[in-house]
Amino acid sequence: MLHGLLAFTGLTALLVGLPGALIHFVGWPLPDHIPTVDEIQALLFSPMNARVLLDALACLCWIVWFFFALDVLRCTVEAALGVTWPVVHRTGPLNGLVAALVGTIVVTLLTNRAHGAPPASTSVASAHPAAVSAPLHPGAVRLVAAQHADPAGAPVAAAPSGMVQVTEEVRVPQNGIHDSLWRVSERILHDGNRWPELYRLNLGIVQPDGRALEVPHLIQPGWKITAYVSVSTWPATELPHDKPRPVPTDEPPRPTTTPPDSSRPPSPNSKSASPETDTSFNAAGDEAAGADLGYGVFVSFILAGTVVTALAANRMWHRRRYRIGSGRRSDLHRPIAPVVRALRLVHERDGDQGSATSWAEHTSTDVTASGFAPHDGAELSSIPIGVRDGRDVALNLMSTRGLGLVGPGATAAVRALLLHLLAHGGQPAASVRILVPAADFDRIFSDTAVGGLPSAIVVVESLDTALDQMEAALLTRTRQLVEDEVKPETGVLVLFAAPSPHAERRLQAVLDNGSTVGLAAIFLGQWRSGATARVRPDGTVSATSAGLGDVLADTRLFTLPSTDGAELLSLLGEAECPSEDHGPAVDHAMPESGDVIQVDKPPPRAPEPLRDRAAQEEVRRPLTLRVLGPVELELHQDGGTRALSGTLTPKQREVLAFLALHPQGVRREALNEAVWPDSRPPRPFNSLHNALSLLRRALSRATDRTIVDLILNEDGRYRLNPTLISTDYGRLHQVLPASRLTRDQTLGELRDAIDLYQGDLAEDVIASWVEPFRESLRRDVLDALAVLIRAHGTDEPEAALTLLEQTRRLDPYNEGVYCDIIRNQARLGRFAAIPRTLKLLAATLDEIGERPGGDTVELAESLQGRSARSATSSQ
Repeated sequence: MLHGLLAFTGLTALLVGLPGALIHFVGWPLPDHIPTVDEIQALLFSPMNARVLLDALACLCWIVWFFFALDVLRCTVEAALGVTWPVVHRTGPLNGLVAALVGTIVVTLLTNRAHGAPPASTSVASAHPAAVSAPLHPGAVRLVAAQHADPAGAPVAAAPSGMVQVTEEVRVPQNGIHDSLWRVSERILHDGNRWPELYRLNLGIVQPDGRALEVPHLIQPGWKITAYVSVSTWPATELPHDKPRPVPTDEPPRPTTTPPDSSRPPSPNSKSASPETDTSFNAAGDEAAGADLGYGVFVSFILAGTVVTALAANRMWHRRRYRIGSGRRSDLHRPIAPVVRALRLVHERDGDQGSATSWAEHTSTDVTASGFAPHDGAELSSIPIGVRDGRDVALNLMSTRGLGLVGPGATAAVRALLLHLLAHGGQPAASVRILVPAADFDRIFSDTAVGGLPSAIVVVESLDTALDQMEAALLTRTRQLVEDEVKPETGVLVLFAAPSPHAERRLQAVLDNGSTVGLAAIFLGQWRSGATARVRPDGTVSATSAGLGDVLADTRLFTLPSTDGAELLSLLGEAECPSEDHGPAVDHAMPESGDVIQVDKPPPRAPEPLRDRAAQEEVRRPLTLRVLGPVELELHQDGGTRALSGTLTPKQREVLAFLALHPQGVRREALNEAVWPDSRPPRPFNSLHNALSLLRRALSRATDRTIVDLILNEDGRYRLNPTLISTDYGRLHQVLPASRLTRDQTLGELRDAIDLYQGDLAEDVIASWVEPFRESLRRDVLDALAVLIRAHGTDEPEAALTLLEQTRRLDPYNEGVYCDIIRNQARLGRFAAIPRTLKLLAATLDEIGERPGGDTVELAESLQGRSARSATSSQ
């Protein structure tokens, strides 16, 4: 009532008060006669006085008042005819002001009339259906009792006991917005998600135009949609009417009202979010904000964790399929994209914030118009889209029925949304499929070359092709929903595209009806039938359409440049294993004959054993650095050995390990970049110099000042002093490369080198620089084992089986090793051990979410069958 009174007062003041004030205080602003040429010249060339200025302003005010009065008259007529919120056909501040004032007055009058209406009579619950007629745009709903049966043809089944049959007419399109079953359900059932009930009830019913409802996304204006409403709630309570929606215009979305204070949680009656849009806020506070890497990269910790997982999966894929003895190392030295390296550092620094589990724990509530509701983490209902006030924001894509992004930062935001959707869809019990027209894919990634795409992304020929697939998915899922009365568990299908005028009606129908069964869309452009947000270059939302305003206002959306987005997309694609039947690429771990050089037996010479040379080196040098296994530093003094590792910090041990892998020395820049990758100007080497100084001081105290210059700096290259320290890595590396290249190595020397390998290289160092060295050395040891296995051949299967078991411990996920073990067990007649080996393989692969391939299972069954046939024939 107060709003209506204020609107009426303002409208009266503008229509009556403004002209009255002009007449009273200014008078007639125009001259009382036609001015002559001399009078015009004198006016133009003379200094302006106050009277002339007032007359000019009065003329301008009269012109503005005239057009304002015309708009008031037009809106009043429209409101009187349609009893609806006035539709603004033109744009401009006057039109919006007039529509707001007149609409407020009309709504106030209608509300007062509704409150004064007498209670409904009991005769309404008769067998005659009631027709609900209301315009497409918000307004009061008029209830009309139908005195005759519906002439449309096949009648709808009688209403159940305690229910009244209500019929709603499909409305004509207005300003490009078409009616849909979702909107009809929203009007008469208070819940658009109940549209499958309307579809099930009206399926096959002949409509007035002779056609019938067959597909849920295709309804025509004038059709009669019937529903059942409880007698207890109708018509004593007002039937649901349309929720306020913005009137689509061709102009950019206007800024919304100032967002509410986020320092305190909203009250249960808060209306800060649209009833149609669910938005989740992370309650973790400022520490849960996204990762801002600069240069336009702003992502969530979920994506950082997904990138790290994909990188590890990619390396595991290559590790499992390494053919022992091949000498392949090219995959270990592939350059890592800068954005991948940066996100890995973010993940290592912030740890658990990058996991999907932590996200589900933090976003335990959804913000809706009615207050807080529990967040269902089992479904892919909300995805992280940005950060506001230090809190992560998640948006329910299905509830928006299409989200359009415009502005200079829209493309980067859409790109980040696509990557986050892939990252969020990787969690258990959630799946996602993304449709992108080819032209829009090139636009989103700015024609940047992308490697293998993840299987979740399907690039189609055009928007029409994508719509065909979405309509087919809608029919399939709706049929499952109607027939089984259970929501289909088929994941989320999201369209990324630019909206096209010729497809707007199909898009709207699919999104309205598909929001219940997991269909959504992100548009690179304005989407008038759903929600639209304008994005600044830094990703901040500057303006939104009604409904999303209070939720997304001032939210900083996640953004990604095109090059970095393409790199991340390629990484996610490479992380998927393209193997058939989840099996390995080969069924032999060991190389076939001729793949490697065999070692002659007996050897042509007997060089000094490796372990004897190692013992002599340790005696000659006072320090020994062991990097095979944990990093350990030992001091040889007075005939004994003393551990010095406890006097060193983790970073100092990491520096020693890095220098042990570079006996020829390394530049200061390379050492600093590896050990302190996040050091930045103006003094990037402070940490390095401080660590070396403290290391020198610690060794000096531990050795009574006998050892000071452990690390040498020669011409800007740092290296370990070879006269003071020996390393197990250096001794091992002297033998292993030669084992693949010459025939002069003895089997004993190879065994000593393998025995020297006590564990993974620097296994207590978790930095990324060590992984290529660690994997390369592991493959060197595996290749040495392959040489020994080939040397024994089939003549000594027992010795070969022992070496294969040692190989399995070094390479537990290589399925080919298990196949070779099974073959050797069959040669030795140990057929009972084959099932145990297969069971061990299954348990090991289950740790990484894999299972034995069909070829491996078939090999085991074949060898066991051969054993059974041999036993039968012998009997």
